[in-house]
Amino acid sequence: MSQGRTGLLEEAERCNFNHPFEHPYDVQLKLMEAIYSTIDGDYKVGIFESPTGTGKTLSLICSTMTWLREFKRLKNEASIKKMEGEEGDDDEPEWVKKAYKEKIVDRILDDAKRYEKHLEELEKDGPRMITGDVKGRGGRGNGRGTVRYFKKAKKMEAENDDSVDDDVAPEDYFEVEDATSNRSKYEQVDSDVKRLLEEVETVRSDMRKQQSTEVNESPIKIYFASRTHSQLTQFCSQLRMTEFPSSIEGVHEKIKYLPLGSRKQLCINEEVVKLKDTQQINERCIELQKRDKGTTGSCPYMPNLNSSQDVELVDQFRDMSYSSVQDIEDLDNIGNDLKICPYYSTRQGVPVAEIISLPYQLLLQRDSRQSLKLPIKDSIVVIDEAHNLIDTINSIYSSSISFGELKLVRKGLRMYTKRFYSKMNAGNRINLSKLIKLISLLTKFVAKQIDLNKASPGTGVDVNQIFAGTTGDLLNVYPLQVYINKSKIAFKLQTYMDKEAGKKSGTPLLFKIRSFMYCLSNTSESGKFFFDGKGTDNVFLKYLLLDPSEPFKEIVEESRCVLLAGGTMEPVADFTDFLLPYVEKDRVNTFSCDHIIPDSNLEVYPISNSGNTPFEFTFGKRSNERMLDVLGRSVIRILRVVPAGVVFFFPSYHYLDEVIGVWKKRGLIKEMEKNKTIFIESREGNVDDILKDYSTEIRLKGKGSVLFSVVGGKMSEGINFSDELARAVVMIGLPYPNVKSGDLIAKSHYIEMKTIQNGGTQQMAKNRSNEMYTNICMKAVNQSVGRAIRNIKDYAVIYLIDVRYGGKAVQEKLSGWIQKRLEGCSDIGEAIDRTVGFFSSKEDS
Repeated sequence: MSQGRTGLLEEAERCNFNHPFEHPYDVQLKLMEAIYSTIDGDYKVGIFESPTGTGKTLSLICSTMTWLREFKRLKNEASIKKMEGEEGDDDEPEWVKKAYKEKIVDRILDDAKRYEKHLEELEKDGPRMITGDVKGRGGRGNGRGTVRYFKKAKKMEAENDDSVDDDVAPEDYFEVEDATSNRSKYEQVDSDVKRLLEEVETVRSDMRKQQSTEVNESPIKIYFASRTHSQLTQFCSQLRMTEFPSSIEGVHEKIKYLPLGSRKQLCINEEVVKLKDTQQINERCIELQKRDKGTTGSCPYMPNLNSSQDVELVDQFRDMSYSSVQDIEDLDNIGNDLKICPYYSTRQGVPVAEIISLPYQLLLQRDSRQSLKLPIKDSIVVIDEAHNLIDTINSIYSSSISFGELKLVRKGLRMYTKRFYSKMNAGNRINLSKLIKLISLLTKFVAKQIDLNKASPGTGVDVNQIFAGTTGDLLNVYPLQVYINKSKIAFKLQTYMDKEAGKKSGTPLLFKIRSFMYCLSNTSESGKFFFDGKGTDNVFLKYLLLDPSEPFKEIVEESRCVLLAGGTMEPVADFTDFLLPYVEKDRVNTFSCDHIIPDSNLEVYPISNSGNTPFEFTFGKRSNERMLDVLGRSVIRILRVVPAGVVFFFPSYHYLDEVIGVWKKRGLIKEMEKNKTIFIESREGNVDDILKDYSTEIRLKGKGSVLFSVVGGKMSEGINFSDELARAVVMIGLPYPNVKSGDLIAKSHYIEMKTIQNGGTQQMAKNRSNEMYTNICMKAVNQSVGRAIRNIKDYAVIYLIDVRYGGKAVQEKLSGWIQKRLEGCSDIGEAIDRTVGFFSSKEDS
């Protein structure tokens, strides 16, 4: 097995990569071949574009798991040969060699097979096999896997105003010795858990007969990360369809799948879950862990790793998790059956896991990976919906606070301190005083810059400016972060502020302050402070990560390879230039998958004009009323010839409102309504209600509908406009981002600066900045028009209306499957004639 490669691509191809369907689509086979080759070859990164409906998720599963099982099989064979080679000298008698093999090698294999059979039995018999006899409520029982019940303490009702004040008054706070050791309370708890784990290793080894062995464990993990819980649930449902050859000879091998999630998803303590807010759930969980299990105010479900019974329950939880492919909800049920915490118990299943799914944040943040003890070394990292990846990384490592929020939290802290000063110990008084000082300095700095007209969007801020002429630079920010983390001051302050204001807020404002303080104390060369927003209270002081490649670099360098997959990955240069600049070009494998539909099921028209009127939607020309009148009449013609549903995308809400206003004034909206029922996306409108009414008109009433929506709005991503819901998708103009946006100005300046630092010219710097600007636009176009085709039988036409769509530079940044179907017509009249023929052919067929 040379350099960790299987060299078995042809063998994998012969079995169609163990795809669950007998005859996968040709595009799926090509995609699986590209993925397998990336893992087994000398590539560090693979970038794969596979349109919605082409079976991308199943292709990712089959290719990666087929490779992993082959790798494990070869590794197991090599390990056994090595052990057999260690049995002694060639001069030793055969009976000695045979005895060694039977006692050592065969026993290891037998134990591995026994564990796999144990999982098979668990799947058949379910929780009954695990839980054993129930001793009765309130009793712990001594049987193996006994279910334990705990009485919940009754909550005391507040009897008077003083007791309500007690709820928001600060608890005594004492500085901890390691306040400068740069470890959060979460890391402290994790270190305690790690220490306890080490203490019980000897207990664990003798505890059960059906224990997993090194042969069962997966030396390489597949991590599958996606953006939303629903996408991870879909991944689990696809994984359940598959089965792969065993890496252990003579026994069926279960897929060891481990879904990781947040406390909010996995907590089974009703007292904690009812809090709803994620931050409050995290805080309460940590608070309950401060008390010994079994004592008042502790969590009855938290595993006590000094207890042999709890260690056994954690093992049972792991085995039940691997008895079949389980999703997050299933783990919650298993935890409830065993009365053991799923959130902490899942961590003990990592060594055996073959494939682990998790949200973006748990993978992308180093602290989260370390907390969960996820070994990234030599792993296969799959990031789905990767067109969101750069924005997600930037968001995780960025922060902002508005002038209005600074004033509000400063006022709240002063009132709170005055109200409860007599009830505070020294620790609270000192830290609240420092917080007020820090926030006051920030508030005064922003106010001064506003007065001097130096707070316009994109204006950079030197951190040293903030504290210039003050003693603020002497403040140690880290202990204040620890104070906010360890005390409950954020929730108590927000509760008090809400009570005074007579309203209920969401996440405490003090958490935004904490996030901003972290950025203040961890400034990076690849990040920048700047102003954004308009209006006094809406002026924001922001910290933005400008180079997403840095935090992502560790994952790329440690893993075997990273696979970036999505339905719309163009422009690929966005990834190679701005996310992966340190990866050699020949170590990046790119693959754009064609759509599964026949070529005849989609036509794309790049429209430049209607007669003598060009469609120019640049910022300076897009408000021309004559052009908008011609556009409106063109829309009427489209609505007449396209059956069922038509979806339009405009560059912004503001421009959509402007165009609709012109059409109403000229009576064009009434003409449109003669052909189809009109629905318009708004900033405030409920997207579910609009979609329900839109689809009802089409599917239940048999009428046509048109939906006017916005690129980057609620309809442009994640909404399924399949079949008759979108027989045409029309893109009006090119949705370039706001060039005056503070974020964009800061990014442009950074890209230009780095280009010049690396030896580039001023013109090269400007070109790279413009490239970033164009890539943002074209990514949005691809994401929006990708709504058109959702399955193999779907068919539609796409109109790209703007003279710029006729240019080569723009067309080359369209998704490959769209480029392939571009038609050579630029006039709207010619495109409408082709549309008539297109739908006529569909009626005939």
